[in-house]
Amino acid sequence: MPYCTECGGKLVWDRKLKQYSCESCGMMFTEEQLSAARDKLHEVPEDDEEARRRRHSEYLDWWFADREKKRK
Repeated sequence: MPYCTECGGKLVWDRKLKQYSCESCGMMFTEEQLSAARDKLHEVPEDDEEARRRRHSEYLDWWFADREKKRK
């Protein structure tokens, strides 16, 4: 049984709407929204070193791009 990502209440499948609804808070989720919300809850935040590497990589991509892209 799936649980609400907002309040932890039980989710019930509504066949007509093709959505889950929370018995506690009334929040409604499609299957895609519920999956994305769960993925976000279990996402590992990037640490300082990963953030520095990502920014460096983005900067290099920008630097080596042609002039037309830089002006945007």
